[in-house]
Amino acid sequence: MIFEFLPNSLTLIELFLLILCCFVGAAISTSVGTGGGLVVIGAMSLFLPLTALLSLHAVVQAGSGFIRAFMFRNSFIRRFFLLFILGTLFGYFFATQFLITLSEAHLKLILGFGIIVLSFLPKVKIGKMSDSKIVLIGVVTGFLTMFIGVMGPILGIFLASLANGRHEIVGTIAWCISFQNFGKAVIFGGIGFDYTPWMLLIIILIVFSYLGTLFGKKLLDKSNNELFQKILKIVILTLGSKLIIEAIILM
Repeated sequence: MIFEFLPNSLTLIELFLLILCCFVGAAISTSVGTGGGLVVIGAMSLFLPLTALLSLHAVVQAGSGFIRAFMFRNSFIRRFFLLFILGTLFGYFFATQFLITLSEAHLKLILGFGIIVLSFLPKVKIGKMSDSKIVLIGVVTGFLTMFIGVMGPILGIFLASLANGRHEIVGTIAWCISFQNFGKAVIFGGIGFDYTPWMLLIIILIVFSYLGTLFGKKLLDKSNNELFQKILKIVILTLGSKLIIEAIILM
């Protein structure tokens, strides 16, 4: 049975829900531009141990993001991507100085508050951005992604005033976040996380993320996202609140 190669702590129902959330999350990120990662990490926080949460989210989102980046390879801002990744490398360095010293309670508290704040960030217009500002965005998000795991909503704010249309926003976010998540997954592996017992789960979730990406691409020019965004915020608020409550209990 294929289920023999999945982690023992994961039930069939939990596997189904993770698959569903990865499909939906990929569809959201492709059709809306951002927000899908919040759904995925929120669902993972319900069923996966905290020690594996950020690592598995990083590698699954990297795989899903690379697929999306390839699909939008002709619709992304190359200058923004290159400068963003340069800044991200510095952000990684600063983050690794703090990551291993945080307790489970503090990580849950940061993650809970983080996904709620990112979900409710206001939509604002940003003026013309210099190269140094883009690098700084990479530094800040590269640092924060090691603790929170989802930086797409922040990028969406800045790209709204730089990109020419939704396709370019979706494409640029896909390129930036996929490479950022890949680097994070490599770092977690380097500091001791073993991906081997989780490999089949990772493959399954990436496959269904790919299917969600195909579905989301069809919705990109057809969907009205206003009601959907409201529902998404309610779901994320619930998931984030659960993490915060668990963190308070652990303290």
